[in-house]
Amino acid sequence: MKKALCQVVGFGPAALGVAVAADRGGVLDRLLGEGLVFLDRHTEGPPGGRRLPYLIESNSAASDFLGAVDPAGAFAEALAGPAARLLSDRADRHVPLTVAGAFLDDLAQVVAATAPDALIRADVASLRRGADGTWTSVTADGTPLVTSRFAVLATGGHEDTALTARRHGIPPSRVLPSGELLAGKLTYVVGRLRAGGQVAILGGSHSAFAAAALLLDRLGDQAPRHGVHVVHRTLALGHPRPWAMDRPAAAPVMAWEVCEETGVVNRFHGLRGVARELCLKALSGSEDRLMLHDATHAPPGILSRADLVVHATGYRTRQVPLYDVDGRPVALSRSDGAVDVDDECRVTGADGAVVPGLFGLGLGYARQDPYGRRRVGVNVFHGTDADHVVRAVGSVCPA
Repeated sequence: MKKALCQVVGFGPAALGVAVAADRGGVLDRLLGEGLVFLDRHTEGPPGGRRLPYLIESNSAASDFLGAVDPAGAFAEALAGPAARLLSDRADRHVPLTVAGAFLDDLAQVVAATAPDALIRADVASLRRGADGTWTSVTADGTPLVTSRFAVLATGGHEDTALTARRHGIPPSRVLPSGELLAGKLTYVVGRLRAGGQVAILGGSHSAFAAAALLLDRLGDQAPRHGVHVVHRTLALGHPRPWAMDRPAAAPVMAWEVCEETGVVNRFHGLRGVARELCLKALSGSEDRLMLHDATHAPPGILSRADLVVHATGYRTRQVPLYDVDGRPVALSRSDGAVDVDDECRVTGADGAVVPGLFGLGLGYARQDPYGRRRVGVNVFHGTDADHVVRAVGSVCPA
């Protein structure tokens, strides 16, 4: 068993933020020397697996993926690579997620090459609290992996299609996660539409409209009229600033929420890029292959009649079970299926108190903004969120 200062459970996009923020703050070498360890559940293939393998564009500008990385630091080589150059060339535009994913893969390769001892490839089944307050990661067969003073949960999220099927009385076999569709699982869906079938997409998020756009793009003129239905609770358009807002009369939009930090309207949930364009076309009636339905007033049976329902209603935390010193489960605070963290990314228990030494980072542990929206974005995970973690861990690390 390895002893460390801090173990990060996960090696995906958000987990990399700990190394990026430490490098930006000039303490990466010091933390690695004291024991900063990443646990990668992908035991085969490239470290961390293939990141962002989706056939769509990002919902943010390309520069968001680069902004947190110190150009003069340990990741300078990654910034000189082809993926980073493409991101830089399209700095103020949206970018294919495969390009952003390739850049994140380059960052992971730097960590793996710079500090191979800091990367442990094992599937963590649980974390257990010791009598001295440390956390120990354990495999499914009970083998201890790492004991550390701090632990960071960066395990991501998953789409709970089984829950959606139960809620709406749909056979589970007819519910497809949006992530699978966006990653290229299109053959059956496209085939059903070509045969005159219908696909219902549940949700009004970027993923929902990106999935619809991907299907319509693949089908072109072969897409049947009203073949794709988006069933949403509300819609929200993203705007760079309040003065740039357009308010289509037919749009059942959420409140115009202005980010206090950036001035961006509907920063964390507003539609942008291709998804936004498709939404506006559907609202104006110029895209008759797509129908929009407010879930409250949707035609009865629209989900049960569809050949396939695409789940695009958000993510639940892919959680690692936690146990206290006596072996009892540690209950955590949750909202909308995601584990709650405080303003400093510290995981909170069911009683609302901070769980000592435990942080959450990324999709399954995103902080909330003043409007209650989850702050989801690589620039956030690698920026302010990771800074909180590094600051806390570094405070006990000798200079």
